[in-house]
Amino acid sequence: MLFFVVVELSLVGAEGYLVLQAEKEAKRAEHVKEIIAKTNHLVQVCYDTGTSVMEYAKSKDETQAARYKQNRDETKEILAWLKEALKDDPENLAILNRVDANLQIGMTTMDKIKQAVDTQPLLVAVRYGFKEKNKLQPTFDALVRDLLSLVRAQRRIEEESPAAQRNQRESQKAILLAGLVLNVVLAFAGAGWFTRKLTSRLDVLVENAKRMKRGEELNTPLHGSDEIAALDSTFHEMAYTLRLKEQLLKDSEARVRAIIEKVPVGLVVFSEEGTIEFVNPTLAAMFREEPEDLVGRALSSLMSRSQTTSDSEFSAQLNEKAMERIFEVTCLRKNIGKSNDSRISESSDDSVGSEKFPVEFSMTVFETEDGAKRLGILLDVSERQEIQRMRQAFVSMVSHELRTPLTAVSGFISLLEMGAFGEVSKEATEQAGRAEANVARLIKLITDLLDLEKMDSGTLNVSKAKCKLRKILESTDEASRSFAESKGIKLEIESVHGNENAELYADADRIVQVLVNLISNAVKFSPPEGTVRVAHSLDDEFLEMRVTDQGRGVPAKYKEVIFERFQQVDVSDAKQKGGTGLGLAICKTIVEMHEGTISVDSEDGKGSTFWFRIKRKK
Repeated sequence: MLFFVVVELSLVGAEGYLVLQAEKEAKRAEHVKEIIAKTNHLVQVCYDTGTSVMEYAKSKDETQAARYKQNRDETKEILAWLKEALKDDPENLAILNRVDANLQIGMTTMDKIKQAVDTQPLLVAVRYGFKEKNKLQPTFDALVRDLLSLVRAQRRIEEESPAAQRNQRESQKAILLAGLVLNVVLAFAGAGWFTRKLTSRLDVLVENAKRMKRGEELNTPLHGSDEIAALDSTFHEMAYTLRLKEQLLKDSEARVRAIIEKVPVGLVVFSEEGTIEFVNPTLAAMFREEPEDLVGRALSSLMSRSQTTSDSEFSAQLNEKAMERIFEVTCLRKNIGKSNDSRISESSDDSVGSEKFPVEFSMTVFETEDGAKRLGILLDVSERQEIQRMRQAFVSMVSHELRTPLTAVSGFISLLEMGAFGEVSKEATEQAGRAEANVARLIKLITDLLDLEKMDSGTLNVSKAKCKLRKILESTDEASRSFAESKGIKLEIESVHGNENAELYADADRIVQVLVNLISNAVKFSPPEGTVRVAHSLDDEFLEMRVTDQGRGVPAKYKEVIFERFQQVDVSDAKQKGGTGLGLAICKTIVEMHEGTISVDSEDGKGSTFWFRIKRKK
């Protein structure tokens, strides 16, 4: 009898041990699921944090600001939870510490973006935001990698858990069966009842495992608080988590598809041989085709080329000119009707009855399960080119139809002031002077517009040659001194000391144009009886010119934007001081075409020093 008691107690002890192990494994699996869920939620919150601050930058919507603060606080809470959950796991805790550090960098940057939105003009703030966002990209990539590494580590544990649980169940079965055999002798009836009940519940678990494998709905959860019911509950939780992840994946795929279908540029995926495998609706509409009609065709069939160029040669040209860069090509689409537009033509070599149109094309390579594929991005620039053509025509009209008569008017007023047409009254002379100043301002505006058009079209000429610095300074003095004196401003131009024959390789006229522009601005913003100084420094490699005034200075937030087109510190400057906001943009272009740098050093209310530095040699 004592033997049977010992056996029974041994069986109960072994069974209890396995049950405890099963519970431990179940809790471990549930803990892993919680960590994975929290980590995935952290990724979502990080994404929402970035989205909310960028939305706030675009719209200054206080709802987005509140959302940003809420996400920021939630990020801290999740990190604290994860650190507590992984405090006994040094390897994953180290990853989490890196995540925390990168999040701090990201949050600091987004705080700066929000502060920029709150304190700076919208355009400046948005530009700053995108700049900081691009800087933040490596940090964000590292953050995502660490979070994915953390999730993968937990998933490995999660994947190991079912196997451990199955092993424990098998051991549990073996002990139960052994106990059943022994207990048949002791209590056949009780053992039979116990076996039937236990087997039916285990069958439910086995069936649920099979259903989970097939992705089907699980059976109704088992009632009770025993280990089998707990294990069955764990199965149901795992199934729910898997369905949730599957739904999240489907939602993500739906979002990506929606973006591809709605993006306002044409997208085409094609093989290395050039066979089209996928197009988005925008590209199909661009070529006036149905997407299914384009799949299977050669990419070269959409583009205009000479009959002497083979498909392989044409593909090689695209690889060379459009891989990871923008290349303009002429494409062909269905001609839906006769057009009188001279820019649309028909060609007998490759496109009879097709309409040609210009496209900016770029391509990149990406890897798939089926091997390397190529993604092409196409943007129809027909409208842009038409606008460019119209703008060039307008500027040409302004040049020929306005500048010539304005020059004649200016000459006539000058002769009138000099008395060439007889003596005129003092009042008439003053009016003529004001009229001449206005005409000169219009001529300057037209000249700036012409230079602006040349900048846009890439035809702003810079003819570099050897020239003497002394000649540049003398020409600048001749062009600027009378204007400065007419405004009551003293102009001091530092002469060349110790090296009268100093030379540089540059376009002397363009350098004079930059200096005259800078001096003109300095004179306009100098106080009465002020002084404008022009200084230079010279070494074997560089020439640096500095134009210093005693004006109101340039606020720090405007130091970069004033070199953009139509930008002025104060909108009233155009009326009070004259000018169009184009001069500094033109100066910047000319200096950059000399491979140089231009900037301003200034303190608000303490004057400014505009300077540029260019190379002296080729």
